[in-house]
Amino acid sequence: MEQSFELSGVHCMHCVARVKKALEPLCEKVEVTLSPAIAVVTVKEPLKIEDVNAALAKAGDYSATPLN
Repeated sequence: MEQSFELSGVHCMHCVARVKKALEPLCEKVEVTLSPAIAVVTVKEPLKIEDVNAALAKAGDYSATPLN
C-alpha cells in the first residue's frame, strides 16, 4: 500500500536525501520530492504518523502530515 505525507522543513535536495534516508528503514520504497515537499512510501502495513515524525526528527528539523 502507498501512503503520502506532506513534509515541512524540506528546503533543498540535501533535505530530500536526508528525509529519504530517514524513512527507508520504515518502508519498502520511498519517493521524496522537493516541490511540492511530499514523501510517498510503499509499505505492507500502514505507518503511524508518530513513527514517521520520530524518524524525521532524528534526521533534522523535519515533520510530516498525512495526505491520505
